Amino acid sequence: GELIFTGTGSAVPCKHRNVTGMYLRMNNGNSMLLDVGEGTVGQLLHSWKSTLLQSSSSSSGSDEKEREAALFDEYRTRLKGIKAVWISHPHADHHLGLLRLLSERAAHCGSGDPIVLMAPHDMFDFLAEYRRVVPELDYSYIPVDCSDMIHGRRNPLGDKLHDDLGITLCASVPVAHCQRSYAVVVDGTPFGRVAYSGDCRPSNRFADVAYGADLLIHEATFEDGMEEDAVMKRHSTVGEAIGVAGRMNAGALVLTHFSQRYPKIPPLNEKPRAEDDEVGGKEERKKRIPIAFAFDFMRLAPHTIELAAKLTPALRLLYPGEEESVMDTSTSNNAVTAKELMAVPGVFAAKGVL
Repeated sequence: GELIFTGTGSAVPCKHRNVTGMYLRMNNGNSMLLDVGEGTVGQLLHSWKSTLLQSSSSSSGSDEKEREAALFDEYRTRLKGIKAVWISHPHADHHLGLLRLLSERAAHCGSGDPIVLMAPHDMFDFLAEYRRVVPELDYSYIPVDCSDMIHGRRNPLGDKLHDDLGITLCASVPVAHCQRSYAVVVDGTPFGRVAYSGDCRPSNRFADVAYGADLLIHEATFEDGMEEDAVMKRHSTVGEAIGVAGRMNAGALVLTHFSQRYPKIPPLNEKPRAEDDEVGGKEERKKRIPIAFAFDFMRLAPHTIELAAKLTPALRLLYPGEEESVMDTSTSNNAVTAKELMAVPGVFAAKGVL
């Protein structure tokens, strides 16, 4: 099994980070996607191509045409192996890649093996409109409303998910972001229990439902010290995500969905805060867990999570400090508080705010 991050940024793609997407491959070779930001299929193709070319270049007697044919066969096999998609909420940076995924899959795999699409019902209204223009997408997916698979209810397609992916639970948890936003808990993956927050404020309910998760993937849009902005935009800071991992008693934490103001790696402050002690409990925080910062094309296996966490300081040193100093200067010269921003009409359309 493996976990590939196809995008780790928020809002819009930038030079270093695409928008959110994850590819979770199971032990049987089939897979599911957790959010499908714009460009997800292209990112997957680049990832698959790099690994395939490495293996084919080591084999003797293979020419360029054979490698291209092998790449195409692998692409089609991997597309067919994507059996399920989870969309956390209706914001475009989490679902715009779905259209190409369904189109590519319909073209290469036909309509006999539709994807299980678990999403808020807004997505199905959107796809119904789109199918009027592209009828090829008819029968390309089986819809499951996230509200119908909230923890405590039986997933309507749980048996199919078990047969296709080997997972024993796939349940949604309502969280605070926009309307119809959800986190997800998946049991039976190669990583054990995987919990993914989607976009949200820190959620006690999510921590309770996913308690004991082997791997928590949590958004960390803002750095510590920007809690006011996080509250205003209903996102989480790095420290708040770490707090959720403590309350969840998670085995490992991977942070993702970074604001594009952090094109490389955002700062990490692991010092305990008083409020963490109050809500998480000192006992839960005694155990230090691996904390990794996701980056595009990051490829994790169950046995490499701790290594990924240890590599963060080294990765930070690889990047030049010039861009960081320029960014620090620009943010200090134009620093405004969240309250000041809220007082400006049309602030969310202003360039540079998000």
